[in-house]
Amino acid sequence: DIPEHWKISKLKRLLIDKLKYGANEAAILDDRELPRYIRITDFDDSGSLRDDTFKSLPFELAEEYLLKEGDVLFARSGATVGKTFIFKGFNGKACFAGYLIRARTNVNILLPEFLNYYTKSPIYLKWKNNIFTQSTIQNIGADKYQYLPIPLPPLTEQKAIANYLDSLREKTESTINVLKEQIQVLKDYKKSLIHECVTGKRKVVDA
Repeated sequence: DIPEHWKISKLKRLLIDKLKYGANEAAILDDRELPRYIRITDFDDSGSLRDDTFKSLPFELAEEYLLKEGDVLFARSGATVGKTFIFKGFNGKACFAGYLIRARTNVNILLPEFLNYYTKSPIYLKWKNNIFTQSTIQNIGADKYQYLPIPLPPLTEQKAIANYLDSLREKTESTINVLKEQIQVLKDYKKSLIHECVTGKRKVVDA
């Protein structure tokens, strides 16, 4: 259930361009002076872009597939089908690969940040799983994504929801980073303790 003043609309009605497939080019180059070539394997489930998988494309191959701020990418096949990434705050140019589909929203109707968070919700997961039950192949193409039902609050509410979730995500990631650091300290201590014990540097008394 959604609030009475919200609407529901198909994704295709909320875009300024048709859904677009990415470039079918091999990921060979890793020249950081060229546009980054974003593939499914380059972003994790949380939507963060990895740096260790960087690949690039020459400008002449990338030009048709260059991303703009706020573009949302949908994975269309394989184990990662349905996963999404929002192109936001990236320093430089980037394009996208063929197993991804670009959605460019009409920001006067649908904020890309709201769309991105919607694709992390249980209702989106349910929609994706329903698509799978209708086919033996785990593949969601533009022909299906265009009919994705989107709950549509007023823009002011979309912005408030996205800002709240941004804040929550930052706090969560900060907590996770602190815990990771603490775990690493404990691991280092454990290694040091083992080394001291097996080399006789630490005296161990029988209980």
